[in-house]
Amino acid sequence: MRLLILAALLAMPLPAPAETRDARVAVARDYVDLALQGFDMAAVIETMYQPILQQVAAAGQTLSDEQVAAIRALYLDTFTDPMMALMRDQAEIMADIMTLGEITALRDFYATPEGRSAMAKLPQLTAAQEPGVIALINDRTGAVMPQVLAIINDEAPPAPTAQP
Repeated sequence: MRLLILAALLAMPLPAPAETRDARVAVARDYVDLALQGFDMAAVIETMYQPILQQVAAAGQTLSDEQVAAIRALYLDTFTDPMMALMRDQAEIMADIMTLGEITALRDFYATPEGRSAMAKLPQLTAAQEPGVIALINDRTGAVMPQVLAIINDEAPPAPTAQP
């Protein structure tokens, strides 16, 4: 009988180790290190000043190659190191909002060729969506701000205006 009980106890699955924040941070750091290996920070930063160049062109002003290069250098010098620091800090944030399983899945995905390829394409995705996001914000902000101010001032909000 004792042998049967011992065999039953040994056959039972062991409890999974408790998920701790330290464990999540460790895996998140692995993910961040992996994600940053092939990450093109310059491409991300270039998406930041492209709307400015587009506005200048829309206003009819032509910039020389030297002016565009100076703007590019300014943005790269200003944003590269702080953006890298922010991205490295995301391990702590991930550990606070994601489970160990979620972080592990992300890390494991970005370790695959498909994951690395997807990560490399994220700046292009951001750049493609940014004009639409900016247009949406610009289009809606004028109608929303009076309502926000009314809420802040504890007043009855004005009637919303019709959107095109």
